Amino acid sequence: MTNKERVLAACAHRKPDRVPVDVWFRDDVREKFMKYMDVTSVEALYKKLDVDLRSIWIGFDNPAYEAKTNGVLGDHVELTGGRFIFHENGVFEDMWGVLQKNGKDGLYTQWIGGPFADSEDIEDYKAYPWPSMDIVPSQEVINAKVASVKALGDYAIRGSVSNPFKQAWQMRGYENTLCDMLLNPEMVSYVLNRIADYYIEVGIRLVKAGVDILGVVGDIASQKSLIFSPEVFKTILKPVLKRMTDAFRKENPDILLFFHSDGDVTQAMEDLIDCGFTIINPIQPECMDLAETKRRFGDRITMHGTISLQQLLPFGTITEIHTEVGKIIETCGQNGGLIISPSNLIQNDTPMENILALYEAAEGKKLR
Repeated sequence: MTNKERVLAACAHRKPDRVPVDVWFRDDVREKFMKYMDVTSVEALYKKLDVDLRSIWIGFDNPAYEAKTNGVLGDHVELTGGRFIFHENGVFEDMWGVLQKNGKDGLYTQWIGGPFADSEDIEDYKAYPWPSMDIVPSQEVINAKVASVKALGDYAIRGSVSNPFKQAWQMRGYENTLCDMLLNPEMVSYVLNRIADYYIEVGIRLVKAGVDILGVVGDIASQKSLIFSPEVFKTILKPVLKRMTDAFRKENPDILLFFHSDGDVTQAMEDLIDCGFTIINPIQPECMDLAETKRRFGDRITMHGTISLQQLLPFGTITEIHTEVGKIIETCGQNGGLIISPSNLIQNDTPMENILALYEAAEGKKLR
């Protein structure tokens, strides 16, 4: 099987020649692992690991904002290398007016504020100078991006957009947004749909360009439960997600839809499936029972992820990793419906030999 055939077989609940694998790295960890694997490019690393998917993230093109930027973000956070408007004390502002600051270790960012932090009225959102839809890259630009990835080989290509909830709480504040969901749901629904407009257009253009999988990425759960009640999810956020997935499926009824949220999403699983999501990531093993998830939902979803970043990868032995990966494949992947991947970005506390052990165990062969 080619890499793409392997992924499509698993997602169709047919048994592939081996379980497909995916990979998510922090950039600094990936650079360290590239040296460990003696390769000089990201693509060379992925080929050496025989990773079956390739990912595309499409940024916005906002010349008006770019003209105001005054620096490039340093350190090793997810946004490193991007241009931002820098204020005092290291605070930087993105195109949505969200204020953040890198932590002292230079590895993670802290939310500081947003344009709606003090808003209490829907009219504040309506009066906000939202960017025009022109910030979405043209179809030609996205076509070229997807074509460049297709040229790498016969891989399953996943494009991704943000969950509007993530952008909404960053603009308003986390606690404020959760309170608004109970006290001012009309305001929350307005901003969620306003943000969704941008991501729907990006997603449609990715689908037109020929991606195999389209993801919606952003957390809705903690390790104990959903962030909000199932009723709030069903009445406020689900309709927005359904509007997005309906738009993507209208363009291509066969597009595979991927949903990412850390934490325990069991309470929302039926609604996510109803929205059309058929690949759920990461099925976080610290808080979701993999075997039970397979039993309850395995005929309707593909489990993507399943590998612990909190315990197994950073602290497990090579033998323990081999044993656990084998158990996961035996329990969850015998009839397809499984793509092995770390449950999020591989972190700095992970030994290089453990990363290698994961992929060698999943693929049943030596890779170094």
